[in-house]
Amino acid sequence: MVFPRFQTGIHDGIRHFFDGGRVMGYWETIGQSDEWYTPKSVFEALGERFDLDVAAPNHGRTFVPALSFITENSLEKEWHGFIWMNPPFGNRNALKPWLSKFFEHANGIALVPDRTSAEWFRQAWSMSRLALFTPKLRFHRPDGTIGKSPSTGTTLLAAGERAEKALRRAATLGLGILGRPEPVQSVEASDRRLFRGHEVLREHFDKAGGRFAEMSNAESMESMRIVLEKYVDAPPSVRGKEA
Repeated sequence: MVFPRFQTGIHDGIRHFFDGGRVMGYWETIGQSDEWYTPKSVFEALGERFDLDVAAPNHGRTFVPALSFITENSLEKEWHGFIWMNPPFGNRNALKPWLSKFFEHANGIALVPDRTSAEWFRQAWSMSRLALFTPKLRFHRPDGTIGKSPSTGTTLLAAGERAEKALRRAATLGLGILGRPEPVQSVEASDRRLFRGHEVLREHFDKAGGRFAEMSNAESMESMRIVLEKYVDAPPSVRGKEA
């Protein structure tokens, strides 16, 4: 039976499993193809050769410069060395086990859609050593043709020092913009003094310039916390000793 184009698009969009090693059809161009290979230019910018592609398609040839490939049951197998991971993207939670194993392995680069509003993306972001946000890459079909511009961009996530260096190298070549997760200590939402005090402190730091202006928000927030704990809330006797 031949489905009309829109029915084929819906069928492709809800499919729960796609071959790895490329970006998934659902968040590229629905209805055209369910296989999209990462363009060669990405790997040229990274300047790396991988020990293992952990989510390679079981047919067709990609541009991934890897020494070995896993085409099936990857989550049940042992990963080794410096890896490339472009995992299958099925339902909304399909990426979680892949990303969990990726960060546990802690040595490689993962390509995912930049779904910044998704919980799995925020968790992956917080665990990454560095991230590279790319423009809308035009991915390749198995027949060699190039797809249209996708609806969203992609993100490369780095796990490990080598991966971080590769992303920095790619950024200097114009592949995308870098972002680094910044740990922020949890604070009581009711402590208005801390937030207000931090705003004032931040203004003074920015005006002072130099290393003060270069401090991250997490660092200046911690500085404000220390001021409150040691010099504002502390008993007079303790304040005198600290001074």
